[in-house]
Amino acid sequence: MKIINLYTGLEGYSELVLKEKENSNQIIFEVHLLDFHFNEILSLIPLGQYHDESVMYNFFKAEGWHDGDWECKRKQEFYDQIVVVEANVPQYLLDVYNAIKQICFSSIQNGSKLFFELE
Repeated sequence: MKIINLYTGLEGYSELVLKEKENSNQIIFEVHLLDFHFNEILSLIPLGQYHDESVMYNFFKAEGWHDGDWECKRKQEFYDQIVVVEANVPQYLLDVYNAIKQICFSSIQNGSKLFFELE
């Protein structure tokens, strides 16, 4: 299993874990990061009309991963939104941005599932 841990040293604050799972539900890739940093990346995505299963809809409604283990069913849409904001990502968030982009791309490429969970 591959793990990118960007949460170490930030214990005590809200942690978000992104998990890539095979169809058998075996975890093959995890990204651990500060929830606030994830929110900062999402805040770079332009406002718009979002599908109720999208990452952005759940971000604005504080639902989805805020309620438990949440499956990102619109991975390609999320990946496309992330790619568009790359030039706007502050230097201090580049590791977070790259980890999110990497796990999202991996789940698309592998045809696996992508889950978010606030811990």
